[in-house]
Amino acid sequence: MTAPRRLPAVFLALLLAWAVLSLGVQGRWAWAIFQIGVFAMGAWRLLVTRPLVLRAPLVPLAAAALWPLLQLALGTTVYRGGTWVAALDWGTFLVVFVLAQDLIRDTPERHGFLQAAALFGMCVAILATIGEFACPGKILCLFDSGLSGEVMGPFVNRNQYCAWIELLLPMSLYLAATHSRRRALFATASVVMFGSVVASASRAGTALAAAEIVAVAVALAVRHGVARRRLALGAAQFVVLAAIGVSVVGWQGVWGRWRNVGPEVLRKDALKASLQMIEAKPWSGSGLGTWSRIYPRYASVDRGLFVNQAHNDWVQWAAEGGLPFFLFLFFFAALSWKPAIQSIYGLGMVVFLLHALVDYPMQQRPGLAAWFFCVAGVAGACRQGWDPKP
Repeated sequence: MTAPRRLPAVFLALLLAWAVLSLGVQGRWAWAIFQIGVFAMGAWRLLVTRPLVLRAPLVPLAAAALWPLLQLALGTTVYRGGTWVAALDWGTFLVVFVLAQDLIRDTPERHGFLQAAALFGMCVAILATIGEFACPGKILCLFDSGLSGEVMGPFVNRNQYCAWIELLLPMSLYLAATHSRRRALFATASVVMFGSVVASASRAGTALAAAEIVAVAVALAVRHGVARRRLALGAAQFVVLAAIGVSVVGWQGVWGRWRNVGPEVLRKDALKASLQMIEAKPWSGSGLGTWSRIYPRYASVDRGLFVNQAHNDWVQWAAEGGLPFFLFLFFFAALSWKPAIQSIYGLGMVVFLLHALVDYPMQQRPGLAAWFFCVAGVAGACRQGWDPKP
């Protein structure tokens, strides 16, 4: 693959790196830079004569991106400003998905992206783990966030950090199992990323990341591309390294949170209120980007706190977009499920969507959602279902 063909994929990767590193920035200007870059790439791609790759999951995702515009046209949203912002965000996600499928569809480009993403994830995980112990509450150990126990690197929410690592961990594990020359490097990256999840003390993140490791191992075992004996030896080595890594970062934080699970009153009330919102407007929804504005109408408890999300993306999508929007994303997930599992390195998007059942990785931080749609596009572009060895 020639350098000019690789440059657009490199530029997309740099934009995604910017989206993560700027997550702690207040205001939308950092995200706006990402959007400008993505839309500029989309406009450039339309001018290129190379045939554009379009696959089945694009249809429900395009419908989801058009839905907030329909809500605005029909006047069904309770807050037009929030829905306009959501429409721009979903348009961005659509373009990211198309660009990922199109620009990273060839094997050399795909392996280059996987390696870059895994190494970038390792670097961020190192910074996040160091920051957790050396400078808690500071974004990248540089900027004060005003928080104490939530900051992990550029992320100001440990659960969202873990959701991002869940996207990257299968890539690193896949490369550790299949890359002949840099196996030790990617095994180390996997251990570092998993250790950072444990250090974050996120209950859902730790459980899902551990399950993800098992799922990747099983998926590799049933494939013919990796020798069983080598895989067993690699798994044993990984377990030893992971045990050492967890002992270094400490498991007491996450274990303490497991033992002291509270009643989660606000989460339960947010879920109950969301179901009432769906019942009130099942087909049109309240308008994308409006959940926090209408939640007080349905809340049954008042703790004096601002509840910004439903802590369940799927329920929030149904509340804001109605059942049609929920179904668009359900069919997108259903069509993306098979290529994600077949590719193995795309398993992270499956786990990410499972995480969305108990938290809100797709809300509040659009840069994180952009990563999800990029990974979905990369996994979906693998036509063989199993990449040749790098």
